[in-house]
Amino acid sequence: MVVNVFSYISIQPDWTVDVSTALESTTPGKFWVSAYRLGEASSHGYIQVTKSVSADGTTLVNLSAVDAAITAEYVGPRQLRLSSTGIMSPVLYTGPRSTVACSQIVRGTGVRSFDVSRYGGLLVAGGDDGVLDVYGTQSSQHRVSLEGHIGDITSCLFFPSGQVVLSAATDLRLRVWSASDGTNPVTLVGHTAAITDTAIVGNGKNVLSAGKDGTLRLWHCGSASVLYTFDLSKMAINAIDLVSGEESEEELPVDEFETAGKIVAVACEDGRALFVDLRSRETIAVFTSEVPVRAVAYAIADGLLFTGRSDGVVDVWTTDAPATPAYAFKRNNSPISALRLVQRTEAGPPLLCVGTEDGQLYLVALEMTGNKVAAAEVVEELVAFDVDPITQIRAAPSSTPGASRQSIWASGRTGKVYEF
Repeated sequence: MVVNVFSYISIQPDWTVDVSTALESTTPGKFWVSAYRLGEASSHGYIQVTKSVSADGTTLVNLSAVDAAITAEYVGPRQLRLSSTGIMSPVLYTGPRSTVACSQIVRGTGVRSFDVSRYGGLLVAGGDDGVLDVYGTQSSQHRVSLEGHIGDITSCLFFPSGQVVLSAATDLRLRVWSASDGTNPVTLVGHTAAITDTAIVGNGKNVLSAGKDGTLRLWHCGSASVLYTFDLSKMAINAIDLVSGEESEEELPVDEFETAGKIVAVACEDGRALFVDLRSRETIAVFTSEVPVRAVAYAIADGLLFTGRSDGVVDVWTTDAPATPAYAFKRNNSPISALRLVQRTEAGPPLLCVGTEDGQLYLVALEMTGNKVAAAEVVEELVAFDVDPITQIRAAPSSTPGASRQSIWASGRTGKVYEF
């Protein structure tokens, strides 16, 4: 399979600060930029920021490249557009809309996982010390700490109510918490190695967990019991994505709810991605690559599966042809650490948000010909991380009027969660 290599431009993570400073003073500002193409020498320089006043009194922001063959266009306080002749066509660069500074900054643990409640009012985040914290997203005010895990937090999710949290850690346990008072009424025990990912089934009477023991487990929260163990791999399961397909009216076993029509996409360290039918308990498709699969996202309505590999490659599969990827791309050899589908307001397949272990976070759009993948291109760079592994990506409804896509939230080892 031919892997398409994308050239790219990296810029200083806090470039928006330099632009703001230049606008508030008479001194020009500047921020660094670097252009990369795999296998070739990189180009480094900086963008100088100056301001001027138009004939009608409007303040203009002027951007000019120094020591770099890059063209820069100011779009707004949080956005600019960069291109480089022969390297990269114009791409939108976006800085954070908001930032939640988590307690993990003070504790020095970084954010390993986080989630935003369905209606956007709360955020929960956990790091390497086993403690989770709940914040208000608008004020960043700390609400409550969730203490009980004795290992690194690897996953956390809000239940649909937005008032209950599911967490998992390297201590082999899942815990259910009140986001209001921090109580932990339910603990789920059964994995024999670190838990890597979780999912909530429907309204949350059942949940899923995956682990380094190679199993996927279906749990009933009310009885704190495992209903079924899928023994899928002799190596770790790195990530899962639970999606809803066609539902049926069949009768379900005791303590099992809303599993009909649910498909789990599973990313395995052994180089496979699997589709598991949650109700029938069957593995219904296998997608095999040459190297470990670290992230997965399944656009079931479009018949597209995205897998992120440890060698930096993202494979795009059509689910009717699992033998070989329909398209593949990469930037460099940094492992893919996270993938997330992002819905847009216009028709067509969702955007794919890609996070890497060297701090790149970007959106990819597919060009489709019928049900075939013709091409892919980077349409937006999300800038806040400086060679800082992206640990989690979430998508949520946007509160921005006229937004063309969902809001994207992302975390890294800095202890901050950013909204774009």
